[in-house]
Amino acid sequence: MHRLIAVDGKPLSSGEQSAEDKRITYLVNHPGDFRREAQGRKDDEARMADLLRELPRLFLLQNAGSEGDCTRITFAPNPQFQEASFQDRVVHAMSGVLLIHTSDKRLCGIDAHLDHGVEFGFGLLGKVSDQSHFSIARQEVSPGEWKTTKIRVHVDGSILLMKSVSRDEDSSHFGFKPVARDLTLSQAAAMVRSTTF
Repeated sequence: MHRLIAVDGKPLSSGEQSAEDKRITYLVNHPGDFRREAQGRKDDEARMADLLRELPRLFLLQNAGSEGDCTRITFAPNPQFQEASFQDRVVHAMSGVLLIHTSDKRLCGIDAHLDHGVEFGFGLLGKVSDQSHFSIARQEVSPGEWKTTKIRVHVDGSILLMKSVSRDEDSSHFGFKPVARDLTLSQAAAMVRSTTF
């Protein structure tokens, strides 16, 4: 269970707070929707793990020293990789830096950007701008439990000449707390409503 507390660094207005309370109440009263939302977050984590497994095939990796408790690894497109999908083309146009926790072998962060714009069908079917970039930071929030704490995304592009696929996100996630395994949705909602930051 999570609660939005600020947008663009500003606390929510009373209307936004009311909308957030209604969202939480809805999830308490519709546990199936809550489970789908939670599963979506788990699926995102699984996709990240899948991408990490694919890194040696997609990219040329090079050890670039250390940063705190993490090993710094630069990555650039592997010219031998054969792209099989639109998604492959976008991923293969990226380069950047990975941070891997040296002892736990867990992802601490990624900072990636597109080296060049990517077009589909000579730009008629779609394109993604070379100004697109993303970064995430992860940390251990309890022993053996790692969570994404910061996300920064800027994607600029279009599909079929018209529809924008632009996206900007800069979010921080904090206040992770272990809870009892038998915690109910109502109890979780009460916790996030009463917690102050």
